[in-house]
Amino acid sequence: MRDPSVLDDPTLRRVIDRHGTVVGDLPALDDEQLVEFYRQMINARVFDRRATAAQRQGRLGTYPLLEGHEAIQVGSAAAMRPGDFVYPGYREHAVQMSRGIPADVVLSYYRGLPNSAWEVHRYNMMTITVPIATHLPHAVGHAYMARLAGNDVVTYAYIGDGGTSEGDFHAGLNFAGVWKTPTVFIVSNNFYAISVPYDRQTAAETIADKAVGYGIPAIRVDGMDPLAVFAATTEAVQRAVAGDGPTLIEAVCYRFGPHATADDPALYRTKEEEGRWRPYDPLIRMEAFLRDRGLWDDDAQKHAEEDARVAFDDALERVSDVPLPGRGDVVRHAYERIPRLVVDELHRIERDKGEPETRFPSDEVWDAGAEPPPPAGPTRRWSMAEAINAAIAEAMDEDPATVVLGEDVGVAGGVFRITEGLYERYGADRVIDTPLNESGIVGTAIGMAIAGGRPIAEIQFDGFVYPAFDQIVNHLGRIRYRTRGNASVPVVVRFPNGAGIGAHEHHCDSPEAYFVHAPGLTVVVPSTPYDAKGLLTAAIRSDDPVLFLEPKVLYRAGKEDVPAVPYEIPLGVAKVRRSGTDLTVVTYGGMVPVVLRAAEQASVDGIDAEVIDLRTLYPWDVETVVASVRKTGRILAVQEPQRTGGVMAEVVAEVAERCGYDLDAPPRRFAGTDAPWPQFAIEDRALIDEDMVLAEIRSAIES
Repeated sequence: MRDPSVLDDPTLRRVIDRHGTVVGDLPALDDEQLVEFYRQMINARVFDRRATAAQRQGRLGTYPLLEGHEAIQVGSAAAMRPGDFVYPGYREHAVQMSRGIPADVVLSYYRGLPNSAWEVHRYNMMTITVPIATHLPHAVGHAYMARLAGNDVVTYAYIGDGGTSEGDFHAGLNFAGVWKTPTVFIVSNNFYAISVPYDRQTAAETIADKAVGYGIPAIRVDGMDPLAVFAATTEAVQRAVAGDGPTLIEAVCYRFGPHATADDPALYRTKEEEGRWRPYDPLIRMEAFLRDRGLWDDDAQKHAEEDARVAFDDALERVSDVPLPGRGDVVRHAYERIPRLVVDELHRIERDKGEPETRFPSDEVWDAGAEPPPPAGPTRRWSMAEAINAAIAEAMDEDPATVVLGEDVGVAGGVFRITEGLYERYGADRVIDTPLNESGIVGTAIGMAIAGGRPIAEIQFDGFVYPAFDQIVNHLGRIRYRTRGNASVPVVVRFPNGAGIGAHEHHCDSPEAYFVHAPGLTVVVPSTPYDAKGLLTAAIRSDDPVLFLEPKVLYRAGKEDVPAVPYEIPLGVAKVRRSGTDLTVVTYGGMVPVVLRAAEQASVDGIDAEVIDLRTLYPWDVETVVASVRKTGRILAVQEPQRTGGVMAEVVAEVAERCGYDLDAPPRRFAGTDAPWPQFAIEDRALIDEDMVLAEIRSAIES
C-alpha cells in the first residue's frame, strides 16, 4: 500500500497542490488553454465512467479504467506537437481523444469491431498495445528512422509501473539511451500492477531510478497535477528536439477504479485506502485552480459534464449501429494480399456452414505465379553468402530507407561475414551494430518500418531468435491485421538456420515451424545462391514481414553464376529441382542438395524421383506439389528438424486430403528426432544424409 503522502515528496515536481493553490512555476498557458485542459479531463472522466457502465450492460467488452490518470494523459498530450507520434499501451483513452481520435473510433476497439477508422498515420497514433511494454522498442525504432530521414518527430511510449518489470522496458530504454533517440517514456506509477503492489514489482525506490542505468535523465512529477505533467513533458520534448536524447517521466498517481472491468480491487486494497487518495483527485485539483482564478463556475461544470455525456452516448450509439462485416472480412489484412491457402481455408468453412463462398477481386488474392527467367546482363560466380550480401547492397542502393541492424553486423560484418563491407559503404547510421538484445532488434525494426523504413534485422544464430518471439509473433505478424491495413511492417528478419557446421548448442536450431504456424508472416528458406539473391530481393521489397532463414551449411558450400543486377524470385513459388515420374520428394533448405544426391543414386536403381524445393515455407506452393503427386502417385517429405509438428507434417496432411485417391502408397515423412540438437562431437548421429534419404526413397517405392 502507498499512502498519498508520497505526493509530498519534494523530488516530485508540482505546479498546483491538491487545493488548487499554485506552488510552482506556472507554464506559459493562456486562460483558454487552462480551461481546455480541464474540459479534456472532464471528458476523459465521463468517458471512463460511462464506458464502465456500458461494459456492465454488455454493450462493451472488458474495459481498462483510467480514473486518476487524467492529469497524466491530458497534460502530456497537450505538450506534443502535431507531427509527433504516440505508442500507447491499453489505458490511454484520454491521450487518444486529446490527439483527435474520435470517441467512436476508440470505442470500436471495446466493441470488438474491425476498426479501419483508426488511421495510424492520420492520427500519428499506433493502436492499442496489449502485450505489456512491447511497444517501447517500436517507439525507439520509429524515432531513429524519422531522424535518419531528416524528419522532426518525437515519439512517446506510455507504460505503467508494472510494465517496467518487463524485458522490453529494458530493451526500449537501452536502445534509446545508446542511440539517443528523440523519445519520451511516460510511466504512470499508480503503485499497482493489477493486484501486485509496487514493492513486489521492483526493489527500486523510484521508477526514475531505473532510467539512470541507461544514461537517460528522469523527471519525477506529481501525476495528479496536469500542469506539472505538461511542464515536464514540454521539457522532455525540448530535450529531444535539441538532439539531447530520450527522457523518462515518472508520473506518480493513483488508480481509483479497478485495473479493468474484469478486476475486483477489493481483493487487494481497502475502501479506506481509496478514500485517503480521493482528495488528491486531479479533477478536484484542477477545478479548484480554475475557480480560484475566476475561470470556472457551477454553470460551466454542469455544461461540460453534460456535453461529455452527450458526446459519449452519441459515440456509443454510432458504434452500436455498425453492421458487422461478412465472414470474408476475417481473412483480410493479414497480408497485403490474401494467400490462396487462406482463401481455400475460408471457403471450406463457408461450405460447411452452408454459406456462399466469399469472392475476392483477383488483385486481393496472392496466387503463386510463374517464375520469370533470369535477367539478361553480367553474372558473378557467387556463393550463397556473397549473393545475400549483394542483394542487401542493391536494396540499400535503391532505397535510402533500407537499413541493416543486428549484433556485430557493422564493423565485424556479421559472424558469418554476410554483411561484410556494408558498414564501410553505407555508414554506421544505416548498418547498425545494436545492443545484444534480440527482442530490441526486432522491436526497433518494427518501429522503423512504421516510420517508413525498410529494415533488415539480423539475428546472429537461429537458437538466439527465441527472445524475439514475442515481437515476431505478436507484432511483426499482426500489425497489418490489427490496424486493418493502415500500417504495414516491411521488415525482413534474417538468421542462419539449421545444422551441419559442428557448432555448440543453440547454434544449430531449425525454428521455422514455430513461425510457419504464426499468422501474418512469410517464411523463406533458399537453397542456392541464385535463389538466395532473388528471394531476398523480393522479401526486402515486400510490404509484408518476411522471415528469411539461411541454411548455414550452404553459405559457402558452392558457387554458381548469379546475375549482378537486381532481380526477384516470386515468394510463394516452389521449384522443381529434378523432374521424375515415380515419386515426389519434397524438401527445403539444407536438405535440397542431400535429397538431390539421393535421387541421383536412386536413378541407378531405375527409380525416377521428382524433387521439389519449397523455398517459401509459408505460404507454400500447394499447387506445384499437388500436381507432382498426382503425376507420380507417391510422396516423401524430408526435413532436417524434429518430426512432430514440422513443416513437412503440414505438406503431407494437405497432400493426403487433396490427393488421397491419386496416391498409390501412403504418404511418408522423414525427419530428425524429437530431441534437442546434439553436441557437435556427435552431431553426425543426428544428421540426415543421402544414404538415409535413398533408403527412404526405396521404401516409398516398395510400399
